[in-house]
Amino acid sequence: MRDYIYILNLVPEFRDEAKWTEKENKILEEHAARLERQSKRGTVKYVGRTDLPISNDANFGLVVFEAESDTMAELFAQADPAVMGGMMTVKCLPFKKVF
Repeated sequence: MRDYIYILNLVPEFRDEAKWTEKENKILEEHAARLERQSKRGTVKYVGRTDLPISNDANFGLVVFEAESDTMAELFAQADPAVMGGMMTVKCLPFKKVF
């Protein structure tokens, strides 16, 4: 197993929360529930986001997790409900903890 990080960015059209519908709120609930489940299983080690308004284009989220391979890591990141639902883009990279 190896550590990876995936970085999430809201698609520009979703940077205004006032435009979110029940559909978008449900997608984000599924996103959070999946990360919580994977955290309890030990796959996800850390989840967080910048402490900026959602409308700020510098705002992003990240997930540190374990996977067996680069391919499995990419599949895990792409399976995030917010990515699959078109609300967020994702970039997945190998991650090395320094300290």
